[in-house]
Amino acid sequence: MKKKGLFFGTFDPLHIGHVSIARYFIKKLNLDELWLVVTPLNPFKKTQNISNELKRLEMVKSFCFNQKKIICSSIEFKLSKPNYTADTLSFIVKENPKAKFFVILGEDNLNTLHLWKDCEKILEHPICVYPRKNLKKGSNNLINHKMVRVYDAPLMEISSTLIRDLIRKNKSIKDLVPEEIFAKMDIT
Repeated sequence: MKKKGLFFGTFDPLHIGHVSIARYFIKKLNLDELWLVVTPLNPFKKTQNISNELKRLEMVKSFCFNQKKIICSSIEFKLSKPNYTADTLSFIVKENPKAKFFVILGEDNLNTLHLWKDCEKILEHPICVYPRKNLKKGSNNLINHKMVRVYDAPLMEISSTLIRDLIRKNKSIKDLVPEEIFAKMDIT
């Protein structure tokens, strides 16, 4: 049975923190593949604050083109909007019955997972949690759920929000994103 990681995100933009987390879990879990599942419309994010979905998808594809185990997934572009992780996960599992899927999740998302649509369906799969800096601890008990495991993944002091702020301030982001992403961005 193939072992596949699912790393969901808007990836606006994909940055070196995402890549570091992806590589960490590929190695730690001995994954055959890790899919970067690009989310066109996250129900928790305001659409006016998100870059064009096709542009984000194209940037992630350009990064994944030369990667051996990191795959760009556009599956959520084929599903109804907004995109709910539980629905996408159900679809992926049905389409790939001979694979075991691991959901890669930031600790910040774990703290709100109980608010997500059909979270119990998500919790049927191993949830692999990576730490987030300056995180306020949530009030739910999912950290103790039998399907949740927190890993000692690299703690990155970088976020897509930080990168977008730097772009607005005309500051360099060259060292914060993979070169394939930087080449596709409309900045200098």
